[in-house]
Amino acid sequence: MSDKTSLVRAIRAHDRVGEGTCTSIDECWSDAEIIEHLEMMDISTEQAAIEWAIETEGLFLEQGLNQRPGNDDDWQLLAWQEWNKAQ
Repeated sequence: MSDKTSLVRAIRAHDRVGEGTCTSIDECWSDAEIIEHLEMMDISTEQAAIEWAIETEGLFLEQGLNQRPGNDDDWQLLAWQEWNKAQ
């Protein structure tokens, strides 16, 4: 098993998905869970790990759109729009 700790550190330091961002990656994923997914996806570079985390967070937000009430000002739609604006 390769050491993925540096990949987790890169994710945790990233300004969009890292510590203090309140993203699902920040709030819900343990380091061990991140490592497990990085290994499952055969991700071995910091850039690829960050891209995975950003994509994973985007999918998390997109899932929320499937259950929102449909108002143009609900928090899930606003969060999705803000996330996409930051790209």
